Amino acid sequence: MFQFMNKKLITWVALLVVVVFAAGCGSSPAPAPKPAAPAAAPAAPAIDKVAETKAAAWDGYKKVLADVGGKTFPLDPAKAKELLTGNESKYLVIDLRSAEDYAKGHVKGAVNIPLAQLPQNLDKLPMDKTLMLYCYSGQTSSMTMVPLKQYGYKVVSISRGFPSVEKAGFAIDTAAVAFTPVAAKAPADAKVAAGQDGLKETLDALIKQFAAKTLIVPGKDVKALVDAGADKYYIVDLRAADDYAKGYVKGAVSVPLANLATAMKSFPKDKTIVLYCYSGQTAAMSTVPLKAEGFKLISISTGFPGAQAGGFAIEKK
Repeated sequence: MFQFMNKKLITWVALLVVVVFAAGCGSSPAPAPKPAAPAAAPAAPAIDKVAETKAAAWDGYKKVLADVGGKTFPLDPAKAKELLTGNESKYLVIDLRSAEDYAKGHVKGAVNIPLAQLPQNLDKLPMDKTLMLYCYSGQTSSMTMVPLKQYGYKVVSISRGFPSVEKAGFAIDTAAVAFTPVAAKAPADAKVAAGQDGLKETLDALIKQFAAKTLIVPGKDVKALVDAGADKYYIVDLRAADDYAKGYVKGAVSVPLANLATAMKSFPKDKTIVLYCYSGQTAAMSTVPLKAEGFKLISISTGFPGAQAGGFAIEKK
């Protein structure tokens, strides 16, 4: 009996050893895998500010061209007076001349934003009113049309500036009207914001060139420059092809306004582009996209008549 129990005990001990051995030498359960780190969001593509500025400038230019086609740019002074009379609350009339000239007399109710201050106020004008601009001759107000249109404003430029509004019978006043900027609101789209910022810088550069009297230049002075170095200049006639055929500055190429975006691709970057149109207003407007493209520019003051008066040789087709 003892022997039987001894054998049974030995058997149980052996089984226990096997179980303990198996438990001790068996593979441990693998640790739970750590959750994978979230994939890094792809980096936003870098914004090409130069390209966005060019796109914004041409966008504004095309919007002004639509007004040219609709014969609302530049706006006839008599038509401007008709639109404004009785509808003053719907318009913000802006005098772009100097504060000194504004103080001497301006359209009644007009606010004064001297040209040099316009870039910093491009995004601080009321969207619920039509902006009605005038300057000295219509040329610098025409230049501002491109950025203002691209920013989304309703805007018109009175043809030939302050002298024309006086002749049209606008009420003239000397009482200053304060300009109250609205809160600026940045575009949600980063590309649009970059383009508009570049457009603001482009306008500022043109204004500085204008102040230096090297942007809008009398015909006789441009002729003197061309005579001194014809190989440094490339003359562009922006009038309709039919008018070009009737008479144009010798050596000028015909580029009607609607063709400018395509034709400019062949303009020489190593020469100064000399522009002229009918009165200097659409040429001044065209300086904005061309400046954004990197061209050196001169616009002949008062257009083709200014070129004729300046002594340029005139040819016909």
